Amino acid sequence: MKRILSRTIALLGLLGSVSAAAITIDGDLSDWGINRWTWEPTPGIGIQAKIEDQTGSGNFRLGPGWGGQAYDAEALYAQKEGDTLFIALVTGHNPRTLDQPGRNSYGAGDFAIDFGRDGSFELGINIKHATSVSAGGVYSFESFGVEGGVYMNPTWAYGLWDSAGNYTDPGSGAAYTPDRRHPTHLTGGTLIGMVSALSYTLAPVTGYGSNQGDAHYIYEMSIPLELLRDARWNGEPFDIHWTQNCANDSIVVDPPGSVPEPGTLALFALAAAGLLVGCRKKKAAS
Repeated sequence: MKRILSRTIALLGLLGSVSAAAITIDGDLSDWGINRWTWEPTPGIGIQAKIEDQTGSGNFRLGPGWGGQAYDAEALYAQKEGDTLFIALVTGHNPRTLDQPGRNSYGAGDFAIDFGRDGSFELGINIKHATSVSAGGVYSFESFGVEGGVYMNPTWAYGLWDSAGNYTDPGSGAAYTPDRRHPTHLTGGTLIGMVSALSYTLAPVTGYGSNQGDAHYIYEMSIPLELLRDARWNGEPFDIHWTQNCANDSIVVDPPGSVPEPGTLALFALAAAGLLVGCRKKKAAS
């Protein structure tokens, strides 16, 4: 029986190693186990994904807004490893797109986390969007917050679309009725810490999706779960949300829980049963 127990423990360790290899925060998806054609992560490695890569030509509609590849929110990934949350985003939106609404240009949004998945968005992760660039190529950025800052009690800006997908003018005062399910960027909040690591690409990445020549930009970050608990997360399910400052295209993913995935449990049960059968046969032979 002790031998069976030791083999079972060893098997558990082996199955535990089926999770994704350690993720390096460097703007490279190669360590996420993602299929370069379908965007899908390898099954059974504990990565939750939302994939919405849209293809077309020109300024095609994304829903609710337009903008084509340059505003496409394509894939969002999440994984929990120990006490750390890992997030990866793929978008056609360049992080250095200037936020100049008067010129119909909208900058990068922030990441919003919704505890309980009820649309309240209690936590924000700041990505400072660019507002201008000099003739020498030096960028200026929004005044709020710090890059990679994690904020509780956030106040949010919103985009150009109402809950029915109709245009709503941010300058129209009380007539402005944005869809509050899609916050765009932080305008206030209480800084409670920083992400452990943050990286995003400023040069386009190709070789992914059904149109392998499309330009993509990749964000990666890791966040201590302790910061979520500091913001009063009690372990309930939550969503991670991202969009641009116009909210032309939004994407949401719910991270995996801490319970082993059904496929892993099934593998363990099958292997454990095999060990027991082998043991019984050995006893019968003796």
